[in-house]
Amino acid sequence: MRPQTLEEYVGQSEVVNGPLKMLLRQGKIPSMILWGPPGTGKTTLARLLAKSASHTTSSTSSSHGPPPHRFVEISAANSGTADVKKIMDEALHRLQLTGQRTLLFIDEIQRFSRAQQDVFLPAVEKGQIVLVAATTENPSFRLQSALISRMRVFVLTKLSVDECSQVLRNALKCVQREQQELGSSDQSEASIASHIDDDLIRWIANMADGDARTALGALELALSTTDPGLDSADNLARLKTALKRTALQYDRTGDMHYDTISALHKSIRGSDADAALYWLARMVCSGDDPLFIARRLIVAASEDVDTLPALQMATATYQACQVVGLPECGENLAQCVVFLAEAPKSTRSYRAWKKAKALVEGAYNHPVPLHIRNAPTKLMRDIGYGKEYRYEPRFAHPVHQEYFPEPLRGTRFLSPPPMAALDEEEQPAQEKPLDEAEGKAQRAGEGDRNDYHHSSMQSRMASKAGVGPGSCQRIFDLGARSVDLDLLDEWEQVRNGGREWTGRQRLMRLLESLEQKPET
Repeated sequence: MRPQTLEEYVGQSEVVNGPLKMLLRQGKIPSMILWGPPGTGKTTLARLLAKSASHTTSSTSSSHGPPPHRFVEISAANSGTADVKKIMDEALHRLQLTGQRTLLFIDEIQRFSRAQQDVFLPAVEKGQIVLVAATTENPSFRLQSALISRMRVFVLTKLSVDECSQVLRNALKCVQREQQELGSSDQSEASIASHIDDDLIRWIANMADGDARTALGALELALSTTDPGLDSADNLARLKTALKRTALQYDRTGDMHYDTISALHKSIRGSDADAALYWLARMVCSGDDPLFIARRLIVAASEDVDTLPALQMATATYQACQVVGLPECGENLAQCVVFLAEAPKSTRSYRAWKKAKALVEGAYNHPVPLHIRNAPTKLMRDIGYGKEYRYEPRFAHPVHQEYFPEPLRGTRFLSPPPMAALDEEEQPAQEKPLDEAEGKAQRAGEGDRNDYHHSSMQSRMASKAGVGPGSCQRIFDLGARSVDLDLLDEWEQVRNGGREWTGRQRLMRLLESLEQKPET
C-alpha cells in the first residue's frame, strides 16, 4: 500500500514541496532527521527520497554505472553497534571503489545510546554517507547535539482527516485493482468493497487520529468482516463496534504529554474554561496520571490565581484523585479546572517570589539585623540580639520597623495590587474615585521604594508617548500591568459579542488622568 512516487505521497506538503523538492531536482539528499508521530509517513518518505534522487541523477547522467545511492534500512530497535559498524565499513568501501554513496535510513534512532550515535559522526561530517533518521521523540532531548548540528530536522505532522481519508481511498483502489487483475470469481469480494463508502472511510480516518498505519489496519479489518448479505447500515454499525477507538495517539512520557499539560495550564491562565476542559479530557482519556494533572493544578493555583480558595480547591482535588482514582476522579479534576479558569487572575506573589530568589541567588546575603534575631539566652541579649525590637501586638497603634538588612532597605518585590476597580460595573450617575488601595499603590511606586528587578514597570506613562482615543500610541504601562487597546478591542469583538468592556471608560479616564499629571 506504500506509494511508489512522491506524487502519490499524501500529507507533509510543506516538507515535500519545500526545500526537499529543490534538492531532489539536483539529485541531492542532505543528511536529515524526520521527526513526527507514528504513522505520518517517515519510513515511506525516506524510501521515496532515495528512489527519487537516484532516478533524477541517473536520468541526467550519461554513464551506465551503479545508481548514485544505495539504500540501506535498519531499525534501532533490533540493531546494535556491531551491525552499524559493518554497514559503515561497507559503505566506505563502496564509495572508494565505485563512487556510490550509501543512504542509511535508521528507524527509531532515539533507541540508540549516545555512544552508539557517535559512530555516525565522522562519516556524516565527511559526507561519506547520507544519514536519514526517523524518530517519534524530540531530537533535542534524545539525540547527540553534535549529530543534530550536522543534519537538517524536518518536522512531520499528524495527518488530517482529509489526508487520512485519501490514504484509505488509495488503498481501496489498490485492493480493487488487484481483484480485477487476479480475475477473482468470488463476487462477494466485489460487494464487500462496495460497502466501504465515503462515510465509513471518514469515520475510520477520524478514529485513526492522524495515524495512517492505524487507518489502514482498520480498513483491512473492515474488508475482512463486512457481510455482503447485510445492508450498508447494519454493516456500518458492526464495523463501528469492531473499530471502536481503543487508544489515542499519546505518549505519557514524551512531548505530547508536556505539550498538552502546557495547553491546559495556559488555557486556565487565559480564563478559557472550555478549552481547559478539552485539554483535560485529552489527558484523562489518554490514560495520563491524574495525580500529575492534579499537581499541575496546584501549581496553577499558586502561580496564576493567587488566592487561598484556589489553592484549597487544588489540594482538595489532589486528595480526591488519590482516594477515588480514574475514571471517577475526572469529575474532580473538571471541577477544579473550571474553578481555576473562572477565578480572577493575579501573578503578584509568583513574580515577587522570582525576584526574591534572583536577589538571594545573585547577590551578597547580608546578616540578619540584630533587632529581629532570636534571643533565647542572656548572652545573646547582652550583645544586642533582639534589642529595640518593637512587638507590634503590644501597641494600640501602627508602628514602623525595618526588617530588611540596611543595604537592602527600601527593596520592593511585590508590585502594586491589581486594580480590581476596573472590573466593576460602571455607575452612570457619578464618577468613581480611585480605590484607596490603588492610590496607595500608585504613590508607593512613585518614589520612596525601589522595585527590585522590575522598577520600570512601576513608572507611570510619559507624556510624550501619547494617550487616549485617537492617539497613535495604544500600549501603556499602568503600575505592574500593561494596557494594549488593540488587544482590548479584539477581546470585545471575539469574546464579548462586540459589546464594550464595562471597565473601558474607567480605564480611559485613568490613562488620561496620568497623562495630564506633570512629569517629575
